[in-house]
Amino acid sequence: MSDDKILMNFSNIILSYAVNATIHLGLSPDPATGQISIDLNRAKDLIDILDVLKDKTKGNLTEDEEKIMSETLSNLKNLYIKSLDTSKTVEDEPKVE
Repeated sequence: MSDDKILMNFSNIILSYAVNATIHLGLSPDPATGQISIDLNRAKDLIDILDVLKDKTKGNLTEDEEKIMSETLSNLKNLYIKSLDTSKTVEDEPKVE
């Protein structure tokens, strides 16, 4: 198996979790329903899975694979924090009846 094939497989795993996390962050519609919904707990679970995968593969990744993993995790964590901040702002706003 060539290095390109291995990188592609690893990239697909990371991107699969990343796409699902963005769906649960409400940034992309669910492909099954076409609806946008937010489930921050599920998004956090997916980000945590990627963190575990990063830890467990440490020292076994190519430079490109490490870059993909690190950048993807960094971006997802920033998006998650922004979603948390937005969620708290909406909860703190007075309700109009």
